[in-house]
Amino acid sequence: MQAIVVSKLGGPEVLSLETAEMPQPGPGEVLVRVVSAGVGPWDTYLRSGSFPVQLPFTPGGDFAGTVVGDTGAESAFEDGEPVYGTPGLTGCYAQYVTCPAEQLAPIPAGLDGTDAAAVPIDALTALQGLTDVLGIGAGDDVLITAGAGGLGHFAVQIARALGANVIATASPRNHDFLHELGAAEVVDHTKDDWPDQVRALTSGGVNRVQICARPTVSGAARAARDGAVIASPVPADGDGDYPDADRLTWRHYFGQPSGSNLIRMAPWFDDGSLEVHIARRLFWTDAAAAHREVENGHTRGKLLLVIDEDRAAQAGV
Repeated sequence: MQAIVVSKLGGPEVLSLETAEMPQPGPGEVLVRVVSAGVGPWDTYLRSGSFPVQLPFTPGGDFAGTVVGDTGAESAFEDGEPVYGTPGLTGCYAQYVTCPAEQLAPIPAGLDGTDAAAVPIDALTALQGLTDVLGIGAGDDVLITAGAGGLGHFAVQIARALGANVIATASPRNHDFLHELGAAEVVDHTKDDWPDQVRALTSGGVNRVQICARPTVSGAARAARDGAVIASPVPADGDGDYPDADRLTWRHYFGQPSGSNLIRMAPWFDDGSLEVHIARRLFWTDAAAAHREVENGHTRGKLLLVIDEDRAAQAGV
């Protein structure tokens, strides 16, 4: 098979299309023919050396594809069944990948079988922050920072599906987009006083915050009232300490792979409560261009690499 391989750390130019060994599924794993792979900041962190990784490696943490043969039979996945999931943070920029069965799920009818690859990591991270960390329920107010990005646009929609009242932050060009996704209020986080605007909208500050981008950490602290809980899958600024820890409860967490949580979200995709916004689809040989775009920031929604040639032709990439 072919795969994108990183043999040395560096810029996007180190991404190389190479011949690689076919992965062999171990106990509890399913072999999947990859149709497409999501692109996220974690891919660029691994490639550049910001996150530790053993070389050589194939980037890509989430995928959509089809089950190969009887490798999924023990978990009731049929040959050729469309599935999506995340095996971890690597391995998906390839024609085939193996994934633990419990980290896989059938692709919902309401989710495009190619675009599904852009869902797992960010949607799971959003869901777990809002439910497991913040305990969001009907009628709750929640602040979601950087709401137009990959993680943020899922968080806004999931919070609405849970019945919450969403206040989101974004640059002005994304305000209408976030209102369409269900945000009741959107503030301009390019303005220095955006935390004051949030406090004014919420009579003194919010009780629950979902962080979706590292540059919004300090502002989110200023927007939160005393005793607020803040869910953050991103590290703290500077020396690693979150601000105002004496008056706020910070919960740093990592999104965990979970097929059952993907299944939990399926009805939202089917009824239109949840969708993935694809900023750009690229053929997988253009992985370097996708990485450059991610590193430039300000992407609305997600970037997608299409690996299957027929699907790429259909998508016009």
